[in-house]
Parts: sequence; structure tokens; C-alpha cells
Amino acid sequence: MTSVTRDFGTPGDGMIALDADQGDTLRPAARGAPRVQVSERMVVLSVAVLVAIVAVLTVTPWPVGAFQDDAMYTVLAKSLAEGHGYRFLNLPGEPNATHFPPGYPLVLALLWKVAPPFPDNIVVFQFANAVFLALAAVGCHRFVRRRLAAGVAASAAAAVGGTLAITVLVITGVVLSEPLFMAILFPALLASERSAETGAPRDAAVAGAWLGVLGLVRTIGAFGLPAAALVLAARRRWMAAITLCAVGALFMLPWQWWVSQHQGEIATVFMGKFGSYGAWLIDGYREGGLDLAVGVIAGNLREIRDTLSFLILPVPQPLPRFVLLSVICVFAAAGIRVFGRKAPVTLAFLTLYMAVVVLWPFQPSRFLLGVWPLWLPLIGSGVVSLWRASAARRFTVPLRSVLAVATIACASGYLWYNARGYKHQWWASIPRDAGQRAKPIVEWAARYTQPDDILSTEDDLIVYLYAGRKSVPTATFTAKERLRLPTDHEHLAAAREIFRKYQPDYYIINSRQGAGTAEALASEVPPLLRHVGDIASVRIYSRIQP
Repeated sequence: MTSVTRDFGTPGDGMIALDADQGDTLRPAARGAPRVQVSERMVVLSVAVLVAIVAVLTVTPWPVGAFQDDAMYTVLAKSLAEGHGYRFLNLPGEPNATHFPPGYPLVLALLWKVAPPFPDNIVVFQFANAVFLALAAVGCHRFVRRRLAAGVAASAAAAVGGTLAITVLVITGVVLSEPLFMAILFPALLASERSAETGAPRDAAVAGAWLGVLGLVRTIGAFGLPAAALVLAARRRWMAAITLCAVGALFMLPWQWWVSQHQGEIATVFMGKFGSYGAWLIDGYREGGLDLAVGVIAGNLREIRDTLSFLILPVPQPLPRFVLLSVICVFAAAGIRVFGRKAPVTLAFLTLYMAVVVLWPFQPSRFLLGVWPLWLPLIGSGVVSLWRASAARRFTVPLRSVLAVATIACASGYLWYNARGYKHQWWASIPRDAGQRAKPIVEWAARYTQPDDILSTEDDLIVYLYAGRKSVPTATFTAKERLRLPTDHEHLAAAREIFRKYQPDYYIINSRQGAGTAEALASEVPPLLRHVGDIASVRIYSRIQP
């Protein structure tokens, strides 16, 4: 049996040797193996501790609700923990929830049971996210080591660079599901790759279970099942493909059944915010047709381009950003070839994932962050592949010089962006702004409204959590809003529908369009609203009882 060393050094230097006949199965080298194994464990432990500490240090004291989704997860956790079922307690009638799969709220509900009462338990949820991010870093390290055969230092660098990026910390210090998703993603991918290699039904069952759990944390994670099934089918491992899909379905079908049974409980006007994703998307594309699809794809691709180019070179000038982004695309293309050989399920998953992101009528940046730790291994493997390929060229030194300069430029820009983010604590900006905006509304609601009053406000979830009042949004959210903001007429029509369906006692707005809608409703004959006061930039109206 022959063996090769896919690392820097030789087995005699105390490195880890890989058995060429057994894929990526690690076996100790002849000399120094115990010392190296301990050393690698220490590196992995150090990575996990570092990521956890940094993530904890970025936790802010601002209230939950900055992203809307974080407050929704908190409401669902409260509902489960207090025995109400899986419901949106903030809405009148407390309808069953179909918007988010229950994985992350279930975890929060367990913590709610043992943690201090709300709102003190929010910091516990944030610390849990720090732990999940540390687990994601460990998973990234294992993925890079096992699938890409990188060295210990390179794997650690990929794990740290992918999880401690400012873009990831922004969503870790709040109550969002991405950290748990990333923590499960890497074990799911490793299990799926193993299943693709062995074709064993048992390995396929394990992979199907991991991918099923992944889909119950974030809906888009369910695309891991067809990705793995396609690779298995391409390799004619039919029994493994059937087993994987069957086990994954055991996790996903009960949730889909729940959605089909309860999605009608959410009023149409709030389907975009609280309803099921599928119904909202289908309705949006049915109404918008090809024009919506073309506009969404073009807009999302443009935003992805602008976001990524700024992340690798945070300057306003478009030309240098475009140059570095082009270099990154070349690296990524080479990395795709590497993933196609060494991690085909991961490549298939990323392909399906990005196809959904491009087609989804929402800001794509949020979805990019959910798989952020995968991008560095993809790009890094492309750089290594190009470096090795250049050795066979006639002009090896010039080619490698250009490659080195390009790599250093991209890495420097990425480090510069993150250094600026750490210096200015960008992870705190969104929660701080949301907290400062919502604070006067919450204080007014708690002091001047009755417990059974219903409020319509742009900070509806924060008002429910911190003032204890049932609340609804002031407007709808449709797929076509990805292309343009609603007109004044559409905003007014949505407000009329909200009042018809929920009859809120107060209409609290702090936007220009909301103010116009409120004035229109107050000027009707007979009037629906009456202006009762202002708080800073917030205008408050009460509903006139018929």
C-alpha cells in the first residue's frame, strides 16, 4: 500500500500522512505522531476558544429586534417555552407560525426554560450563538483538513478568517439562526461527502439526517438534500440516494405538513413578513412574471458584486474594486474545479444555494453570510491550485509573482475591511440604531396604552416584547418591492387592509410615506384616525371608534 503526504513536510517531520488508498482517512505518521495529534488538537481548541471569546466580546446590550427576524425568533421561543405552541404571540389571534422552521426557536426555547426571565435571557441566547460560531470554526477546520488536505495552520486560518469576519459577527451578536446553521453545515457536508465516496446506505442515512436538521434550522438548508442526491445519482449510487432522501424527508415532511395546515392563518397583507416562504414567493412571481424575475436577478447580481467588491477593497472608487473582484472570480473559478474533485456535494450545494439567492426577491447579502466560512476555502483552494499549476508553465517565476501580488492585494483588502470594522465596532451599529429608534415608542406604549390595545407600528415586534402589547406592522411586504418601493396609493391600500383585518387602536409611524398615509386616513369623511401627539420624529394616531 502506498501513501502520500498532502501537507507541508514529510511524515518523518511529524506531520499527518494520508493514505492514498483510503481517501482522506487520517493515520498517524511513523514518528512523532502522538505529539502532532496533541498539537493539532490544541490548535483546534485554540481556534474554538478564540472565536468564542471574540464573539462574546461583540455582544451588545441593545434590545432584540434590530433585524426583525431576531425578534420573531424570540417570540417563537417564548411561545414554545411557555406552552403556547408554535405561534406568533405578538399578532392578534396568535396564529400558528409557518414563516421559520422550528429548529432554532426550539433551541432558544430550551434555553428560555433554564435562563433568567426575558429580557435578561437575551444575553444567554447571544452567548449561545458565540458557542455555535466556535463550533462552526471547528467544523470549517475539519472540512478544510479532510476534504482539501490543507495543513493545520492553513485550516486554522480559513476557520478564523471565515468566522471572525465582521460580516459574520454582525449576525452573531443578535438572536439570528445563522450561527447554528453554520455549526451544523460542516458536519452535514462532511457526512454527505463521505456518503458520496462510499455509497453505503448507512453513511447516506447519517448524511440525510444531518441535512434534514440543517433544513429545519434555515429553510434554504434543505437544498443540501437534492445536492447530495444529485452527486449520488451521478455516481449511480441509487440505494444511497434513496436512503438519503428518505431520511431527510423524515425531518422535512412534518414541517411541510404543518405549513400546509396553517399557512392560511396569516392575513394576506402580512404574508411576506409572517407567512410561509413558498406561498409568498409563488404569489410574487405569479403576479410579477418574467419582468419580476429579470429585475430580481439583475438587481441581486449587482448587489452581490457591489458587496463583495467592497469587502475585499473598502474604497468608493469602482475601478480598483472591480479589478480585485475580477481576481477573486478567477481564484473562485479555480476553486470550483478543486471542489468538483474533492468536495462535489459541497459544490452542488453552493450552486443550488446561490441560484436560490439570485432568484429570491430580497437583499442577497444576508444569505451570503450564512455560508460565509465556505467562501475562504473555495477561494484559497483556487489560489493553491493556480500556484501548483504554474510550476508546469514555461514562465513559472513571472506567473507566480503575479499570483502572489494578486493574492496579497486581495488578502490585504479583506484584512483592511475587517480592521476598520473592528475599530468602529460595526457589529453594534444596527442594534444601536434600532434600539434608539424604538425606545421612545416602547416607553410611550407601556405608559399610555392599555394591555388589550393593539398597536400598528414599524417596530411592532419590539413593542410586543418590551411593552407587552399586541402589535402589527404598518405596511405590507411583497416580492415586487425588491424592484421598487410601494407607491403612496399602495401603502394607503395596505393600511386600509390592516385596519379592516386587525382594527388597531393606534397607528404609530416615523416615515414620510407612513405620515402621508396617516394624514389621508385622518382626512377622510368620516375620519378613521385622529392625531394625538408626537414623540421626537414619531407621529401617533388613534383610531376613531365608529
